Amino acid sequence: MEKSKQNLLLLEKALDRIKLPRSDNVMVSSSYYSICMEHYRSILILLELRLYSSASALLRSLFESYVRGLWFYYCSSDSDITLLKKDKFEKEFGMLVKEIEKNTVAGLLSAKKNNWGTLNGLTHSGAGQVFRRVSDDNISSNFDAGFIEDTMKFANNYGLLAAGQLALISGDKKAQAAVLEIKKASDIDK
Repeated sequence: MEKSKQNLLLLEKALDRIKLPRSDNVMVSSSYYSICMEHYRSILILLELRLYSSASALLRSLFESYVRGLWFYYCSSDSDITLLKKDKFEKEFGMLVKEIEKNTVAGLLSAKKNNWGTLNGLTHSGAGQVFRRVSDDNISSNFDAGFIEDTMKFANNYGLLAAGQLALISGDKKAQAAVLEIKKASDIDK
């Protein structure tokens, strides 16, 4: 947990003074990455408070905000942004993932395929949530250490990816180098 919190603080410091180009797709995508970073921080806080159901319920939102950031930066049109501003953007999430995979970032299709059912169950109080609350005759949090570790790793990975995208969009070489150094120094892939 301490390593994850330290990495988050280092990522936030690296991004603290970046300047972003003023265009609609940059502002929208950067807002999604900012939301992703906020979910990352929230998940770590909730894990530290042992509020595991709430922490794991945010995993889908973390993943979605990262994917939407990618899509609005790399794939969207002006009309898509206009629809979003009017709260009328309705492209299915699976289509966003396919278009990102086709146009720019490989690996999202398999990430969605491997995680989507679990993420939905955690977000919508499915069996994965319910049966982690049953312990013998008690109803209380019963999340095992492996699940908690996986939750933290998932949050670490997508927080790092969002930070990397923000640094990349900014064009700030110092921020980019700092994010890469945090990645190298961390145990995020382990």
